[in-house]
Amino acid sequence: MTRTSITLLLVLAVVFAGCASLTGNDDQTTTTTIEKPTDTTASTTSTSTDAGDGTTDTSSDVTTTTTAQATTTQATTTTAESSWSEPKAPNTPLQNKMDSEDGGNWIQSVSVVNTKSGSGGYAAFDLKVEANTDMHHIDPAEHGTVNGEPFFLVYADGSLDNGSRFTRTEGTLIERMDVSRDENGEFTITIRPGGLENAGVEDGEVKLMVLLMDEDKDWDDIYGVATVTVDYSSGE
Repeated sequence: MTRTSITLLLVLAVVFAGCASLTGNDDQTTTTTIEKPTDTTASTTSTSTDAGDGTTDTSSDVTTTTTAQATTTQATTTTAESSWSEPKAPNTPLQNKMDSEDGGNWIQSVSVVNTKSGSGGYAAFDLKVEANTDMHHIDPAEHGTVNGEPFFLVYADGSLDNGSRFTRTEGTLIERMDVSRDENGEFTITIRPGGLENAGVEDGEVKLMVLLMDEDKDWDDIYGVATVTVDYSSGE
């Protein structure tokens, strides 16, 4: 082989090598970015990849939905029965104003009403009191007001002791009720079983004493008194 032929072959080899280096890869990959959903429904976008062998892999769309369920709470209202607590005692010593110049017994009558029968007597009852509770201009001006502040007291097995300047009460205080000023008043005092039980009242007759009082700063004044006898039954 001549020198010219060898040189020609080397040139051709270099040209073929350069052409091969200019040829690229035919495989292509497409990537899709998945964004985080902003609502309660999440979607997954499919991604397709061309593997270069004529096949395509495709992922399925997936959708997830979240549903919130409301919870309903029903409120229950319970009404409690009236319970007895020890009444506020009057300011002592007590002054009996029924014998004073402007005094007198201002209670007209006391009767038993709203009864509930028990075994041999009343298991529950109220007292209706008719009285003059106006108490107009009965207090001295230094008390701040010349009008009285009327209220009722109820004693189980009660009585009054007027043997001295001041009056003492006998029996157990079971009820107290503030009332309005009314010249011809009619008032209902609820007698709760807890008060009778606290006083140790047994089944049978019980005498209840009602006092009409005027509240004062130092001691309270009596302006009326009345008693009533009731056939009581604890219901047991």
